[in-house]
Amino acid sequence: MKANANAFYAINGNSVIDFKESSKAKDVCEFLGRIKEENEYDPIVVLDNSKTHHADITIKKAKQLDITLVFLPPYSPDLNPIEFIWKSVRKEILKEFIESVTQLRDLIKNEYMKLAKSKSFANNWMKIFDEQIKSVMNS
Repeated sequence: MKANANAFYAINGNSVIDFKESSKAKDVCEFLGRIKEENEYDPIVVLDNSKTHHADITIKKAKQLDITLVFLPPYSPDLNPIEFIWKSVRKEILKEFIESVTQLRDLIKNEYMKLAKSKSFANNWMKIFDEQIKSVMNS
């Protein structure tokens, strides 16, 4: 059983999670629209290097919505604060017997939104990011 989730961890604002059948560029653009609907300020969205994230329509949509896209270096999930939340969500999912995709999606959404309220994930990310910057500066 699988659930394809897109999520935005708002350090300052409203976190968002959504489920799509695919992860095509048009789906990413729709999700950027959801982020903007939920956040009146101009969000900064941290992304990995998926082709759909770099697609021309994604870049254009982000500009249209006044969303700044920040792309992580390749193979650097530890630099993305949302990864800490996903790790915790996965732990909770493993504790459950899941009978349907709907149940899986509900569990993911509820756990994600509960955890996204915590700023400890952002604080941990800032600590790790600071350590990464220092190691680069000292090499």
